[in-house]
Amino acid sequence: MKTVPIIAFTVFAFNCQAKTLHLSDEFIKSINTNQKTWTAGRNFPEDTPLEDLKRLVGTLQNPNIDTTPKKIHDVIPDDIPESFDGRTFWTQCESLNDIRNQGNCGSCWAFGAVEAITDRTCISSNGRTKIKFSPEDLLTCCSSCGSCSGGFVGQAWTYWVENGLVSGGDYNSNEGCQPYQEDPFENGVTPGCSTTCLNTDYNTSYVDDKYYGGDHYMLALPKVDQIQTEIWQNGPVEVTYTVYEDFYSYKSGVYVHTSGATVGLHAVKIIGWGIDNGTQYWLVANSWGTTWGDLGGFFKILRGEDHCGIERWVYGGMPKL
Repeated sequence: MKTVPIIAFTVFAFNCQAKTLHLSDEFIKSINTNQKTWTAGRNFPEDTPLEDLKRLVGTLQNPNIDTTPKKIHDVIPDDIPESFDGRTFWTQCESLNDIRNQGNCGSCWAFGAVEAITDRTCISSNGRTKIKFSPEDLLTCCSSCGSCSGGFVGQAWTYWVENGLVSGGDYNSNEGCQPYQEDPFENGVTPGCSTTCLNTDYNTSYVDDKYYGGDHYMLALPKVDQIQTEIWQNGPVEVTYTVYEDFYSYKSGVYVHTSGATVGLHAVKIIGWGIDNGTQYWLVANSWGTTWGDLGGFFKILRGEDHCGIERWVYGGMPKL
């Protein structure tokens, strides 16, 4: 999808004159003055209302209702490489290079899931099965998962195993059975569920286009070596973490929360790890379009300290091929 949040939010600028403090030049300058591991800059217009930014973080988490099966790896520390980038390791799976765009909808929980499922299906089949799975199908048809107002990651993976998912590309892509319908210029309204292919040019029926997960799980031990082992053995994982106001201005480097209040929980996909100028990081794919930040929509975040809770809730699963 070519449209990105920075474009989407310009439609609100005409009606909102007040500046959002944590998008101000002064706020950005203060980050760059006090933080040496990453660089802040402008990703959104300064007068973007906070409620519009909050729509970009839509993950809900309740450990009392998350019944996702738990998994523990037998870790061999010497086997874990110092750095790892799924994009260069699984070159047969171009999807690891993709950055998708959720628009003005709190559907990050759905995007993180379908992105990881897309990659894992390709990886498990050694590149033979390349299906770009539809966040539209998951967002609109999994009533127990959530909506544009937020959703539960565990239920998303359960839905894939029990109900399957169809294919679907980005907004305006005309790709797959159910391309993403959420127009970034809409105000976060969840589309209705459709059990037919929304793409009338697609020649496979909705039922025949379903692909299922064989299993799903959450890592029982929120440890770095458990997460690393899961990624390099099976593929990218979906994680949740707390977003603070300074994260919206991330440009490059290893993000470490520096300033600003809590905004909400966000879901993203970890594809690797490494060390940047002595700072250990996770390599992560965001779903805010390719023009967010200076890394084409990817970002790095501090690794090894459960920073912002990013090592606490880690989800994966294997496809049924």
